[in-house]
Amino acid sequence: MLSRLSDSKQLRRVLKNSRVSFVVSSLVALVVIVVGFGLDQANTASHVRELHIRTENETNLIRARVMAEINMDLSVVRDLTNLISVSTANGEEMERQINWLLIQNPSFIHIAVAPDFIVRDIHPPQSGNERIGRDVREALFFRQAMTGAAGDQSARFYGPISIDSRDAFAIFFPVFVRENGERRLWGAVEVAIDQTMFYQATGLMPARDRENRERYPHLDHLSIAIRDIGAAAATNAALPAPFFGSSDIDDKHPMRQKIGFAGGKWELSAVPNSGWDAIPENRTELRLIILAAGFVIIVPIFFATLLLGERNRNIMALETREAKLLELSQRLNLALESSNIGIWELQDDSSSLLWDMRAAALHGKPAEEGSWALDEWLAAVLPEDRDIAEVHFFSCSIAGAACTAQYRIMLADGGIRHLRSVGAFYTDAGGVSKTIGIVWDVTADAEITDRLRKAKDMSEVKNAELELALEELSSREGQLAELSSRLDLALDSYQCGIWEARPGRGGSIWNERMHELYGLAPRNGFMTEEIWLGCIHPEDRALALESARHFKKNGDTHTLVCRVLVDDGSVRYVRSVGKVHQTGTGEMKVMGIAFDATEDVLMTIRLKAAKDEAVAKNIELELAKNRIEHNSLHDPLTALANRRKLDIALENLTHDGRRERQKFSILHIDLDRFKDINDTLGHAAGDAMLVHASKVLAKNVRGSDVVARIGGDEFVILALDVGDKEMAQLSTRIIEEMRQPIDFQGFSCRCGVSIGIALANGIHVDARKMLINADIALYRAKSMGRNRFEFFNHNLQADIINTKRTADEILAGIDNGEFTAWYQPQFSARTMELTGVEALVRWNHPSKGWLAPDKFLRIADEINVVQMLDRIVLETALRDKVRWTARGIVVPKVSVNVSARRLHDGSLLESLADLHIRPGEISFELVESIFLDESEDVASQNLERIKALGIDIEIDDFGTGHTSIVSLLKLKPKRLKIDRQLVQPIVNASQERALVSSIIEIARSLGVETVAEGVETAAHAALLRDLGCDILQGYAFSRPLSFDDFTEEATGTGWRLAS
Repeated sequence: MLSRLSDSKQLRRVLKNSRVSFVVSSLVALVVIVVGFGLDQANTASHVRELHIRTENETNLIRARVMAEINMDLSVVRDLTNLISVSTANGEEMERQINWLLIQNPSFIHIAVAPDFIVRDIHPPQSGNERIGRDVREALFFRQAMTGAAGDQSARFYGPISIDSRDAFAIFFPVFVRENGERRLWGAVEVAIDQTMFYQATGLMPARDRENRERYPHLDHLSIAIRDIGAAAATNAALPAPFFGSSDIDDKHPMRQKIGFAGGKWELSAVPNSGWDAIPENRTELRLIILAAGFVIIVPIFFATLLLGERNRNIMALETREAKLLELSQRLNLALESSNIGIWELQDDSSSLLWDMRAAALHGKPAEEGSWALDEWLAAVLPEDRDIAEVHFFSCSIAGAACTAQYRIMLADGGIRHLRSVGAFYTDAGGVSKTIGIVWDVTADAEITDRLRKAKDMSEVKNAELELALEELSSREGQLAELSSRLDLALDSYQCGIWEARPGRGGSIWNERMHELYGLAPRNGFMTEEIWLGCIHPEDRALALESARHFKKNGDTHTLVCRVLVDDGSVRYVRSVGKVHQTGTGEMKVMGIAFDATEDVLMTIRLKAAKDEAVAKNIELELAKNRIEHNSLHDPLTALANRRKLDIALENLTHDGRRERQKFSILHIDLDRFKDINDTLGHAAGDAMLVHASKVLAKNVRGSDVVARIGGDEFVILALDVGDKEMAQLSTRIIEEMRQPIDFQGFSCRCGVSIGIALANGIHVDARKMLINADIALYRAKSMGRNRFEFFNHNLQADIINTKRTADEILAGIDNGEFTAWYQPQFSARTMELTGVEALVRWNHPSKGWLAPDKFLRIADEINVVQMLDRIVLETALRDKVRWTARGIVVPKVSVNVSARRLHDGSLLESLADLHIRPGEISFELVESIFLDESEDVASQNLERIKALGIDIEIDDFGTGHTSIVSLLKLKPKRLKIDRQLVQPIVNASQERALVSSIIEIARSLGVETVAEGVETAAHAALLRDLGCDILQGYAFSRPLSFDDFTEEATGTGWRLAS
C-alpha cells in the first residue's frame, strides 16, 4: 500500500510539472500554425505576381515582334515604290526588281502595280486573275468606309482579308513621281502577305524552320487574341471580335497592349491558359515542409521545458545547502578582510599554489581566487628576492614548524610592494599533506627602514663631498690667475678692445683699443651713447640701439657687427660680443670685447656672392637636368609617358612583387583606322588624333595611374589596385569617348580603339609578361571586330600559341613546297560530260597529313600569304593541265579561287602575264562577299584587265552575300556558282527550290551560266537539270582528288557511267 501511495504521488508531481510544458508547447504550435499560414499565402501571392510579370513581358515581346514585322514589310514596299517612282518607264527593270523582291520575301503572295489606282500587273503572273483592271483601293474602302478621294496619299497596312482563296494581310502604298519639277500621285502598289507566314514570323504561331523556332519559341502556355480597334476608336463603336484567337478571352480579364502602325491600330490580349488563380505547383510540398518543421520544433520544446523544470528544483536544493556554508565562510573572510591578510596553500607536489583573492591582489594579480603554477608566482617576485621566496616555501613544506620570510614584488605601475609570508606544513584528517600560510603587506615598515638607512648613507657622502669641494676651490684659484694672464695675451695679440656696461644705464667704459677701433683718440674712460652712435654708419645706428635690448638677464649673449666711418673715408666693420654677468652683490654687468672684422666681412660678402652665383647655376643645371629627364621619359607630341618610363614602372612593379603581393592591371590600346586618317588627311591630322586620344586617356584615369604612348598609335595604361569591373568600366568610357569625331581643318575625323586588358594579383608577378598578355588580348579584340575590349585568359594564350605555331608551319610549308592543288570535277547538267574542274588548295602537313582549307586558310589570311597560296594553286593547275593534255585527258577549263587581297593587289596583272594562259581555260572564282563599287579602282581595273587576258570571272557562293543585280550588270561574270547551303535542301524544301529557280532565271536573263555546288545525290542532279542549271559539282560525282587520283579516274569508266 505504501508503494502504491508513493507511485501515485510521483505521478501527480510529474503531471503537475508537465503542465507548463503543455502550455509552452501549445503556444509554439500556435505560432507555427500562424507562420505556416502566412508562408502559404505569401507563396500563392508570389506565384500570382510572377504570373502577371511573365505574361506582361511576353505580351510586350509579341507586340514588339508584330510591330517590327509590319515596319519591316512597309520598309521593303517603300523601297519598291521608290524604285518604281524613278523607273516607271522601264517596265523590264521594274519586273526584274519585283521578282527579286518576291524571292527575298517568301511571305509575299503577290505584288500588284496600279497606275492611277487601277491594277495593271500582278506578280507573279496568274492566269484569269479577276483583279486586273479593278480599283486597288476596293478593300480599303470596304474596311474603312472611305470615299474615293480619301486615303490615297498615305501608306496602309490592313487585314486580314481573303486574296486568291488565301487569308492574308495587305499593304497599300501610294507612288509619287516628279514631272516637270512637280510631285504627282502616279498610283499605288499593293502587296499581299500570307497570314500564316506573318503569324509564324511574329511568333504567334509555331515556326516551320528550326531557326525561327529557336528565335521565336511558341507561347503555348498563353491564350492570345488580336482585334482591329482602329475603326472602333475612330467611331466610338463597340470593339469587334478578334481576328486571331478566341473571342471568350475578354471574360478572363486579359492583359492588353495597343499596337499602332501605319493605317490602323490593333489590340493584343493575353491571359495564361490556367487563368490568374492557378494553384502554385509547390503548394503541397510547402505545406508538408511546414508540418514537418512544426513537429520538429514542438516535440523538442516540450521535453526541454519538462527537463528544465526538474533541473530548477535540484538547483534550489543545492542553493539552500550553499547558503549555510556561505555564512560560515563570510565570517572568516570578514576577519581576514579587516586585516588585509591573504591565504595561500601549497599542494603536496609543490608545483601549484592556491591563492584567495586578497593574496592574489597583494601579489599584483587580479583579485580572484585561483590556482597558479609555482614558477608563475615566483616570476612576480623581484629577481633579487626569488631565492628567498623559493627557500621559504621549501622550508615550510619540510620543516613542520612555522617559517617566516619577507620579499618584494613589482606592481603594474612600476611600484614596489614588500610582503611578509608565514606558513606551516600539516596533514589534514584525510591524510593529505598541505602547506598553508598567510601573507600581508609590510611596505610601510620596509620603506621607513629604507629611508633611515639612506639618510645615514647620505650624511656620510655629504661630508666627503665638502672635503673635496675645499680642495677644488684652492685648485681653481691658481687656475684663474693663469687664465687671466692668457686672456690678456690673447686680447693684445688680436688687438681686441674691452668694454663694460650696466643694463638700463646710458654709456659704457672703453679701453684704449676700443677708442682706436671707432676712430677716436686712444684713452681709458667712459663713453657716452651719443658719441658711440656718431661713429657708426647712419644705416647701422638703429641696429646698434636694438642690440642693447638683448642684455636682460644673467647669461644673455649677443653679437653686433656694424660699420664705422674712418677719417680717410673708408669703412671699417667692427664686431662686438657681449655677455651679461652677475656680480657678487647681485648687480648685472655686461662685459664684452670688440675687434676689427673688416676682412672677414668682406670675405663673407664675396663668398655669399659666389655662393649665390653657384646656387643660380645649380638651379639652371637642375632645370636642364629635369627637362632632359622629362624629355627622356615622355612623348614629345602627347606629353604622356614613353616606353622607357613604362619600362621603369614595370621593372619597379616586378621588383616590389618579389617581397609583397602586387595587384595591378595593364590596358594595351590601339587606334583603329589611324592609318586611314594619316593616308587621307596627312600626318598633321594623325598627330591631332593622337593628341585627342592622349587627352581622353589622361582624363579617364586616376592621378596614380601611368598612361604611356609606346608606339605610333599604341598606348598603355598601368593602373594599381583595380579589378576587372573597374577596368571594364574604364574601357567602355574610353571606347565611347573615342567614337566622338573631332574637327581638323573642317574635316570630321573619327577613330575607334581596340583594348586588351591583363590583370595581375599575386607575388612574383612579371609585369613585362603582363604587358605581353595585354598585347595578346588586344590581338583578340582586333580579330573580333575592333572597337571593343577583351580580357586576357590562359585559353586565349593557348589559342595565340597554336595560331603562331600554325602560322610558322604555313610559312615553312610554303618554303618546302607542301601546298598543292586538288581537283573536283564539274559536269554538264544535260550531257553529263566533263566541263572543267575546280582547283582547291591542300596542305600536305608533315605530321598531320592532308589538311583542307578550313584548317589553315584563316591563319594564312591573317599573315597575308593567301595571295601566295592563290598563285601556287594557279601555277600548279596550269602545270597539271599540261600534263593531262599530254596523257590525252581533255579538261576544258580550271576554276581557281581568288581572294580579296589577291584581287586588290596592284601587281596581279604582272604575275598573270608571265603564265601564258590561253583564253577560256582558266576561270577566277570571286566570293560574293567581295564588295565592288566605284571607289575600288584597283579591283575594278584588275577585273577588266583579267577579262582582257581571256580569264573568265565566276561569282562563288552566290546567294549568301551582298551581290546585287546592279553589281552583276556591272561585273558581267561568266558564271554564277550557287552556294551549297541553297542547293542541298531543294529536294524537300519548296522555298529553297523556288529561290534556286529564281537565281537560275535571273542568270539566264543576264546571259550568265549557273553552276550548282554541293550536289550530293542523283535526285539533286535531276532536279537541278529540270530547273535549267548548266553545270553540276558535288560528292554525287566525285570528291576533290589529287592529280594522280583524278588522272586514274578520268582514264577509267566511272564518269562515263554517270552519263
